[in-house]
Amino acid sequence: MAELKLLVAFDGSDAAGSAMRAAAALMPGAQATVLSAYDDRTALDEAAAAALVAVPTEVLAGGIEALAREAREEARATAERGRALAADAGLEATAQARPARRPWHAIRGAADDIGADVIVCGSRGLGAFSRVVLGSTSTALLHQAERPVLVVPEEAGEESGPVLVGYDGSEPARAAIAVAARLLPGREAVVDHVWESAVRHTLSGRALASAPVADVREFTDDLDAYFRQSAAIVAEEGAALAREHGLAARVAATEAVAPAWRGLLANAHASDAAVIVVGSHGRGTAKSMLLGSVSSGLVHATDMPVLVVRARAA
Repeated sequence: MAELKLLVAFDGSDAAGSAMRAAAALMPGAQATVLSAYDDRTALDEAAAAALVAVPTEVLAGGIEALAREAREEARATAERGRALAADAGLEATAQARPARRPWHAIRGAADDIGADVIVCGSRGLGAFSRVVLGSTSTALLHQAERPVLVVPEEAGEESGPVLVGYDGSEPARAAIAVAARLLPGREAVVDHVWESAVRHTLSGRALASAPVADVREFTDDLDAYFRQSAAIVAEEGAALAREHGLAARVAATEAVAPAWRGLLANAHASDAAVIVVGSHGRGTAKSMLLGSVSSGLVHATDMPVLVVRARAA
């Protein structure tokens, strides 16, 4: 198998360090480009700025250039610290600094340039993202990057457990399985289909189930059993696909009340999973229970690494 290429967004924070270590544990021996993005202020309209402050244009331009040079040098030093951290974690690493008004532009561009197999970034999780490269940037990457994105919370836990893959039979879910097999070979896969009972988890269903008519109660019991069996069939389909891709896979069909990401996260904890893998349509589109808002919910709330895969990334 060809050596994996990682693009690791690094800003020197603890969250970025956790992301680096998790990537090394999940994909040992990979080649990493450690990127520090910085804001290049030289594109400011110097004439307009000069009109606001009573200083000569050449003096203002010199100050702007000095600030840009300082930002560039700081970014290079940060990237170099990340490279050293990556090397200590067992990754073959190089350092790179890029200017960008929006850090995700620089990250996506660098990933495209090196042909990265996955983009790695960190977050503090639980709704509070870290600094500029790790804040809304991770959300933007989930929707805009064509490549798999691994988001790692600051306090990531188990690193030796199985891969939990969310599966609903859709094209992105199938892509998630293929990418999990390519990036994380050798790990056991738990293929989980999250389902919700329309009988016990809706007001109308509960009302129907409580009706004092034996035939109605029998019907609702049969309907609930149908949903459970259907979920098991979908999960087994995903496990079979995972086995075709070379993963040792077992089946899980998790019943949960929406949102579906809560069911995935609960089962990931119960399975001592090292990482959760989910598919996504990207660009804000949500076409099934297991996609769209699920990847966003996991990334914002999880305390373990989440690998989000776009359908075309497989």
